[in-house]
Amino acid sequence: MLRLVTVASVLSSNLGARPAPVIDTTDDSATTYWATRLNVSSDDLAAAIQEVGPSVAAVRRHLGK
Repeated sequence: MLRLVTVASVLSSNLGARPAPVIDTTDDSATTYWATRLNVSSDDLAAAIQEVGPSVAAVRRHLGK
């Protein structure tokens, strides 16, 4: 049996999960992911988080990315 779903329900599901809008500084894999994604070293990322907080948007603005 075929089940039809709306596009909105597919987009809002976790199948194409987006990264969290906040960087989890207690999770090494999250900080490594964001350091790689932003093309900065882990130390530079940590310094940016220390200065502006863990918000991805704030860190991007601070780093000029």
